[in-house]
Amino acid sequence: MMKTKDSGTRRSGPSRRSALGFSLALALPAAAAVGCSAASGDPSSGQQESLYNVIKGRGVLLDGARPDDPPHSYLNSQGKLVGFDVDIATAIANYWGVKLQLVSVSELTRISYVQNGRIDLAITSISTTVSRAKEVDFSQTYFFSDQSILVRTGSYRHFSDLTGTTIAADRGSNAGDEWLAWLAAHGHAGDGKIEYFGTKQASLEAVKTGAVAGYAEDYELLAALSHGDPGLTIIKDPGGIGPKYDGVAMRKNDSQLMLMVNLALQHIASSGEYDVIYNRWFGPNSSNPVPVMGHIEVWPND
Repeated sequence: MMKTKDSGTRRSGPSRRSALGFSLALALPAAAAVGCSAASGDPSSGQQESLYNVIKGRGVLLDGARPDDPPHSYLNSQGKLVGFDVDIATAIANYWGVKLQLVSVSELTRISYVQNGRIDLAITSISTTVSRAKEVDFSQTYFFSDQSILVRTGSYRHFSDLTGTTIAADRGSNAGDEWLAWLAAHGHAGDGKIEYFGTKQASLEAVKTGAVAGYAEDYELLAALSHGDPGLTIIKDPGGIGPKYDGVAMRKNDSQLMLMVNLALQHIASSGEYDVIYNRWFGPNSSNPVPVMGHIEVWPND
């Protein structure tokens, strides 16, 4: 049974970076990088081979990762993609006995790359939503958080204080919609405006300069972007503006692929590897303290 949100204060984890065995593909499409498309099967037969079998035969898992989403995935000072989601993808590839190849995606392209076969999976901080589940399939939840709003220190204390203001959000993120839904649920429908920006840095700068009242995004991302800046504060009202349940995105209607992703996640959880990865990026010694808000569901053997 999946556990619900744990209570407690937000905590952090070690900042050391793990050694990652992967090759980085930032410019080339995935198909060119490995000489084949992610999708496979004989269209004339009406049968679609499971992408899991294609991955195993290829010996390479193509995963989409974002270079601008710390601490989930980002480019470090050496130009290497690192982060919590990169480590999860590495663990899945290791469990399957294949190599990991990362393909750079954005908030706007991560789902379309799954759909058109440029990547096999998108393990890149994608919140599972009903609308997105109509476009791609999702694994069970592997990361639990919530969404909040970043403001200038001393400007606003609670979400209700932001009624009638303009809030920044990233194109491709559902945080703006979550904020409007929060307003409507609390009797303030129509009392908010969202201004969308093309990059997270642009959203952040809009808050710093006062162009907008706040920036709606995932709590852990806001914590990473505002770390060490006393002029920025995250509103910590209970529950945030909405929950965040991250899943692995994959192509529709591939039951074997779905099963093998879920079994890999369960192995990572039951072996203790997940805790090590989580603490590396979010535990007591990291720069991004986030409480454990949920746990990967692990099925009984019998």
